[in-house]
Amino acid sequence: MTGAIQRAQRITMWSLGFSLLLAWIGCAAGVGLAVTGDRVSPPRLAVAAVALLIFSWSSIRLVRALSVFWPRQARRSRVETAISGAAALTIPLVQDANPASWGMVLVAWLGLAAVRTGRLTTLLLSLGTITAGVVINAVDPGPEAVGVEVALLIYGVLCLTVPYANKLWIWILDLTEQAHHSKDAEARLAVTEERLRFARDLHDLVGHSLSVIAVKSELAGKLTAIDAGRAAEQMAEVRALAQESLRQIRSAVRGYRVLDLASEISSVRAILEADGIRCKVDLPDDAVAPAAAGPFAWVVRECATNILRHSTATWCTITLWAADGSAVLEVVNDGVTTAVDQAGTGLAGLTERLSAVGGALTAQPSGDGRFVVRATAPAAVSPSWEVA
Repeated sequence: MTGAIQRAQRITMWSLGFSLLLAWIGCAAGVGLAVTGDRVSPPRLAVAAVALLIFSWSSIRLVRALSVFWPRQARRSRVETAISGAAALTIPLVQDANPASWGMVLVAWLGLAAVRTGRLTTLLLSLGTITAGVVINAVDPGPEAVGVEVALLIYGVLCLTVPYANKLWIWILDLTEQAHHSKDAEARLAVTEERLRFARDLHDLVGHSLSVIAVKSELAGKLTAIDAGRAAEQMAEVRALAQESLRQIRSAVRGYRVLDLASEISSVRAILEADGIRCKVDLPDDAVAPAAAGPFAWVVRECATNILRHSTATWCTITLWAADGSAVLEVVNDGVTTAVDQAGTGLAGLTERLSAVGGALTAQPSGDGRFVVRATAPAAVSPSWEVA
């Protein structure tokens, strides 16, 4: 799961948790009114306190289930909704249904229970909560009960706004997850299309050559007993075709293994920013010679992979400069406080690629929450931008 989705889930959980805060504020107001009016009933207050704790416990579990709503979470959310609903109904029954105090628990429950429901179900739940609050307030009015008209107005406004405000946060979370899944699907599609293109290229390169080689080999076999000279000529052509096919295959594969540094940085920047990570790039034009551009591009790709998988980074910088006849590529990000295994296959592979062009690689945390990857390649810079 990417950092953007995790952040969206945390924001959604805190936003939904505001409904629970409403319940506590309402109950605190109810206790304050009872104490002020010297109308505290310890047994009723004890029952309300237990019900509030049960409501809070089940509501927290419900918020977590709603924020990561997978299919297997559906049953769990229904159970938590029922438990929290029973607790929320108990509180106004043992105290009063004043919508500005104890009755606020009913509104808080509705704000969570209606989040993942359809339009009709949300409307029915809202109307049911309004009816329950108004009826309890009218049938068994407590010392702080309000008039029916006032209760209907307050319950109506709250019950028809709070659920839809919470639905907005869930809608934003769902959009974030859908965008993430769409990017994954787009990436898989791009990989599939590239594989198909590579397969077509190999077929065009190898298919014809192998067909010709098979025909000439068969002809050479027939000519062996008739004309040894012509048979030798055919086998020489077979060898030349095989060498040419091998050269073409190596050329095609080499094109897939060599990365373009500018294109790779542009792609990495787009991916990081899509994940909510600010990315700053300082890449001079024609900065690196082709011998080092490929290894540097692999360094950028591996760094982006590690940032997405192993860090909680919020920003990243990719900088390229020159000093003493060497090109230096530095990738820095925050969100990393522990050392990285230097024996990892990714870093080992990068070290080998840079060693092949006489370069070197270092990767280590800076001690202040940043992680620095620095790659160097000698004699791979343009004199116009080299610095002392």
